Amino acid sequence: MNSKKAALLLLALLLVSCDRPGIAERMNSVLEGMETEMGYVNTLDDSEVEKFADWFERHGDPSAKSRALFCLGRNQFNSGRYAAAIVTYTRALEYARTASDTLSIARITRDMAHTCNATWNTTDEIRYLGLSAQAFKAVGRENESQRALLEIGIAHAGLGNHRQAEDLFKSILYDAHERKDTLLEAHCLEAYADLSVSKDTLNPVLAIEMLSRATDNLRYPLSSADKGILAYSYSLIGQTAEAAKWLAEARASAELEDEKATVAFRNYQIASRSGRAAEALAALEKVMEYGNRTQALAMQEAVVSAQKEYIQGQSLAQAEKLRIARMRLWILGLGALLMLAAVSAVYLSYRNRQQRRLEEERAETEKYMSIAEDLQDKLSSSRKRLPSEKHLALSKFDALERLCEQYYVYEGTGNLQPKILQEVKDIVEGLRSDPKTQQGLDMMLDRNLNGVMTKLRAEFPAWKTEDYLLYGFTAAGFSSTTISTLLRMEKSVVYNRLYRLKGRISESKSTLRDFFLECLDN
Repeated sequence: MNSKKAALLLLALLLVSCDRPGIAERMNSVLEGMETEMGYVNTLDDSEVEKFADWFERHGDPSAKSRALFCLGRNQFNSGRYAAAIVTYTRALEYARTASDTLSIARITRDMAHTCNATWNTTDEIRYLGLSAQAFKAVGRENESQRALLEIGIAHAGLGNHRQAEDLFKSILYDAHERKDTLLEAHCLEAYADLSVSKDTLNPVLAIEMLSRATDNLRYPLSSADKGILAYSYSLIGQTAEAAKWLAEARASAELEDEKATVAFRNYQIASRSGRAAEALAALEKVMEYGNRTQALAMQEAVVSAQKEYIQGQSLAQAEKLRIARMRLWILGLGALLMLAAVSAVYLSYRNRQQRRLEEERAETEKYMSIAEDLQDKLSSSRKRLPSEKHLALSKFDALERLCEQYYVYEGTGNLQPKILQEVKDIVEGLRSDPKTQQGLDMMLDRNLNGVMTKLRAEFPAWKTEDYLLYGFTAAGFSSTTISTLLRMEKSVVYNRLYRLKGRISESKSTLRDFFLECLDN
């Protein structure tokens, strides 16, 4: 809090006089305080830190510019403004490289990796973590370098690159044990245990040994996710009592929503292996509901962020317009003193430029408003897709959407549990060939899209059955992967047939053709 007051005081002094003696020393002192207190909870508003960083960009050396922009990027990251944060970090990285400040490069690239992780950009996350690990190692920060490598391994595991992840975990585990870095060793054991029950060749015994070593030898407390791994591992080796015990402990220690969703996923895995199909599907539905809820919240945050960016852009535009207007008024006044005859021409030119500028600003304002409205519409659509009692049928088709994704990827392999695979096959085959199931889809679309399927069949009675199915699946919002699975076609064939279907509707003389095309595009 003291740093916040000091920062505000110095910013006020800066507005009075940027050249006041001693201001640079005091600004550097506050920068050091901000770096010391910097964490993942903001103590200053983004606007305050932006003014602070702007001063250093105009008056500081490359190293100070990099440090100030790094503080701004962290502040923006904590505020959820990931796009703004990555831009700020990129500028900070350029200044750090100019100053040959390797430690700053390491810290900046690590934060850039975390920002990429928050936006699901795993490829760039791995690239920035690699740069961070190299930079930390170059300045002798071996512990932080190894932690960056551990994050790379976890990212590879998330992408399914199990061999690369396992090689990294083995190397880090050996190095951490040799250097007696207990915390790093425990974190690596956790990640290795998770990998052991996630890769194609499961090794539950290794997972149990890893977590037992973490808790018994290193005295490391197990998290809810670790207990879920133990429960699944024991179920894989047939120890159902131990599996039930650890699953209960995982459920009891889960506090956050993502932890509860992880426990529900482990419950689904264990129940499906035991043949408890109803319990498995109930657990899977909880996981899917959490995913939908998370997606809706992310969309809401995007709308709020867009609105904030719009308001800030408006404020900056007004300030810039005021500055330019004052400068031009001064020029006009000086011109009036020098040449009275030129006043009229200068004034007319000024007014025309102002009019054009206002028109450009109005167009820009409409563009930003359109962006905000589009995001709001997407948020509303996302909320409508959330499961509820009123829209139970739609939520079931949402479950079908995800199950079909798994069916498309893993059909023909032994990776899916037999009972779940059989249930997915029953659903898919029903939509492929069961008239009752297809009629149920038509009825759902009629209720939600103003009788679209009944009207479509009346307007185009000569269509083939596959044409009606392709239209219905697309109008229901199924992905190209799902439609390819249901119709036994390649994605390219689906795209071509859908393109031709739209063309036939567009070229028809039906009075409802715009309505039919709109249902396909929604």
